[in-house]
Amino acid sequence: MTLDPRLAELADSHAVAIHVGGRFKGSGFVLTPELVVTCAHVVEEAADEVLVRISGSADRTGTVIARHPPRRGGGEYYDSPDIALVSLGERLDRQGVWLAEEPPQAGAVVVARGFSRFTAEPGVQRDSLSMTVRGPAGSLLGVKEDRIEVGLSGALVLDTTTGRVCGMVKASRKLEEVQGGWIVPAHVIAEHTAAAVDENPHRPGTAWFDLASRRSELHAQLFGADRHPARVAAPRPDRPPSWWLQTANEVVPFIARPELDDLLAWCLREDGMGMRLVTAPGGSGKTRLAMRLCQVLDEQGWIAGFLPGDSHETVPHIWEALDAGYRVLVVVDYAETRTDLNKALLTALEQEEPGRVRVLLLARSDGLWWNSLKNGDVVDGTPVRLSPLGERTGPGPVLSAAWQAFHAAIIGEPTPAPPALPEADGPDDVLSLHALALDAVLARRDGVRVGSWDPLGRVLRHEQKYWTDLAQEHEAPLPVKDASVRRVLLLPALFSAASAEQAQAALGRLETVPENALAGAADVLHRLYPHPGLYWAPLQPDRLAEQLLSQVIDDAGSAEASVGLLTSVLADCTFAQAEQAMTVLDRTRVALHRRGSHEPATWLTQSMGTLIRTRPLDFLPPAAGVLSPGTPGWNVFREVLESADYVDVLLPLHQRVARTGRNSEMVHAILGALLLRYDRSVSSRIWASKGGERAAQLLQAVWEIANFFAARGEPEHAWLHSRTAAAFAAKLARADPDTYGPVHAACLDVLGYRLVELDRYRPALRVARRAVKVRRALARRDPAHRPLLAQALTRLGSLLATTGKPDAALRASEEAAGIALGLAREDQQGWAGLVTAVYNNYGLLLSGAGRQAEAEEAAKVLANAVAVSDAQPWTPAQRAGLKPYRRTVARLLARESITDYSLMLTAAEYPEETDDDPR
Repeated sequence: MTLDPRLAELADSHAVAIHVGGRFKGSGFVLTPELVVTCAHVVEEAADEVLVRISGSADRTGTVIARHPPRRGGGEYYDSPDIALVSLGERLDRQGVWLAEEPPQAGAVVVARGFSRFTAEPGVQRDSLSMTVRGPAGSLLGVKEDRIEVGLSGALVLDTTTGRVCGMVKASRKLEEVQGGWIVPAHVIAEHTAAAVDENPHRPGTAWFDLASRRSELHAQLFGADRHPARVAAPRPDRPPSWWLQTANEVVPFIARPELDDLLAWCLREDGMGMRLVTAPGGSGKTRLAMRLCQVLDEQGWIAGFLPGDSHETVPHIWEALDAGYRVLVVVDYAETRTDLNKALLTALEQEEPGRVRVLLLARSDGLWWNSLKNGDVVDGTPVRLSPLGERTGPGPVLSAAWQAFHAAIIGEPTPAPPALPEADGPDDVLSLHALALDAVLARRDGVRVGSWDPLGRVLRHEQKYWTDLAQEHEAPLPVKDASVRRVLLLPALFSAASAEQAQAALGRLETVPENALAGAADVLHRLYPHPGLYWAPLQPDRLAEQLLSQVIDDAGSAEASVGLLTSVLADCTFAQAEQAMTVLDRTRVALHRRGSHEPATWLTQSMGTLIRTRPLDFLPPAAGVLSPGTPGWNVFREVLESADYVDVLLPLHQRVARTGRNSEMVHAILGALLLRYDRSVSSRIWASKGGERAAQLLQAVWEIANFFAARGEPEHAWLHSRTAAAFAAKLARADPDTYGPVHAACLDVLGYRLVELDRYRPALRVARRAVKVRRALARRDPAHRPLLAQALTRLGSLLATTGKPDAALRASEEAAGIALGLAREDQQGWAGLVTAVYNNYGLLLSGAGRQAEAEEAAKVLANAVAVSDAQPWTPAQRAGLKPYRRTVARLLARESITDYSLMLTAAEYPEETDDDPR
């Protein structure tokens, strides 16, 4: 394995050269800022003092304070462990190496870093070795495949797999040949330096821990390589005006606010409240507050950051960071549009030890999306509502800090006192105050007067001027008139272009850019809003984009013109771009209504409705995320859904939502509501109109909707959709039993489970019998189905016992026990979980039948299966799930006469049923 160059550099900074009596004698390494470790034979000739030479630091005088053993002994080599400790008179500026707790395995590649005289350069120089571990050699480790030169004794040895120091070079087998030698293992060194090591722990946030644990890679996996909280873009005077207001660029210093202390205390507690929500209008400082929280926690050794919009493997990456020893803070911005991600994170929190993961959601407001989360056991259901910063301190401190920062970065001269600014009779949120200060600085730079109170409007004027200046330098005839420039800038306000071709096509539909100027206009936008992975980045901050859209709508002057413009420029946007655009459209619509501009707001509603009607597959999912029940846009949304063809529109819509993993909660709820309007013959009508070729896709769609309702705690709706899914599965299984027989059986399993949730035990019993019949047929054709047959029999036995048929229950459970035991003989560890579930019920039923001796034997099998399961690398929550089975073992071994069976329904994993109504 290749050694990380950063880790090699860190190791070199901890390697030392030992001189005795003015002569170089060997190597050593820094264990703590005040203690160096070397071989005892290296300092054998020293009385007390030695000279320690360290790269990047002044030479130190050291005192040999211990040798283990004190004397050489009578052999060719100094007796083991051959360790000496050297105390430094002056503390070093480095922590010390991180000793490994376990020795490297045979075959592992290790690297030594020390000093010798045997390099291509004269004198004592850095030297290194690359060796392979042979295995134990007494109390030492044998290594091979490199020659250990004189002077490398005492050098630290790195395990390239773990990144930790696994030992110290002792000696060569034969100096003249490449025969390797021996190293003193790290655990032996630790035994003689335990007190010093304990006082100098390596933990998250320390240099060696972070490099060995790959902290930077773990952070990049979760949050992206360019999104580290400590990494901020350097300001340049030629940035566009909007750049200076973007939160991520941190131009203005953070102003302390009490919510930071509250959130920090929440993160540092080790309680189970793992998820919180911060709400405030746009521009109030939510994002900057969360960024500052990430920075503080990053300094304390956390992995903290904002999840990017395209997060797919978030939860596995969280587990990986936790396994490496880190605590994690995940910030989800625009949380109201990322409901699936929120639910996935909530599930992860419920499975993890309390206090190790924190999830902070940011949104402009709470609502239906929050209602589905806030009652969770690990959720603090009371949002943190930010008040405007200017409201608490008055606008003065905020304006002054922003003026000083913008003036220093943009003009660069000694910063004078802020000028008299317009009366702040408008909003006192952070963004508006920063925009006011930025306008004043840009006006001073350009020698013009400061505008009246409309700070964001003034910044947009500067943004237009920035475009105009660039356009006039261009050979092509680019737009320079205000209304035309606003239309051009609208494109990055609505979506991020993926390519130059898409950018030019969108510009062409504006009808304000000549055809021969399209490439030039696209290039200017590309330079104005650069992005490493896109042709242009979105115009930020959000409220600046929303204000620009409202100006363009005013320029259009009518509903017809507004609808025509917006549907035209968004004609070829992708699904992800449609999400961006719909969010901007709806937020602007809401802002216009609040300002009393109801007519332009209505035009935007009509534009959104047209987009939804004409392109439902792209615009329905994001519409579900931004529209609220009772709004005009919601009525359009429902109208389109209710009139859309189920198979040709709603099914592909469902597949798109499922594939992207965004906004599916709202869409699934609406699809579910639509299905509920159909009568019981829905499956037959769909089948008759479209044929069986789409039934498998419909099955998956309806099944996911059933799961959605089950997760929401609505078992009646979950049962109805499970029944419809089972109808599809039954038809598919009749046409193709090999492929869809298992699916049908799984559907029956889950339908029975749904009925049990509704206390409908007799219908559930009928379903369970059908499930066993299907599973038995499958197992006859293929023995691989035996485990699922055992589960189905166990469920059947539970239901038979519950409905007053103990003898039949025992027969079913006995058959399941025979299957499970046979599987365990083939693979005890692999089938321990199945044996546990089956024998729990079997033992209880035997006891209830008065067959105590057999019940005791079943208890022994159950106890063994629980022990095998407990030995697995499970989470605490999984281990806690074994407690009921341990109680069963205790009751059975005590020979209690058990009639309150407490039978376990084994977990079901799919949906169920035919057209029969099991009620």
